Amino acid sequence: MGTNFQIREIRENEYSVLSDFLYEAIFIQEGMEKPPKSIIQQLELQVYEI
Repeated sequence: MGTNFQIREIRENEYSVLSDFLYEAIFIQEGMEKPPKSIIQQLELQVYEI
């Protein structure tokens, strides 16, 4: 049984959660300390502009 999903353009009122999603997408191995949220401000991660 497959999962149904839809890909759509982001809505302007959803822009504020993008940084939260990016931070949550960081792989952190078990037992490792979480990096500070400021890590998402690194230039390597600033590929897309809104």
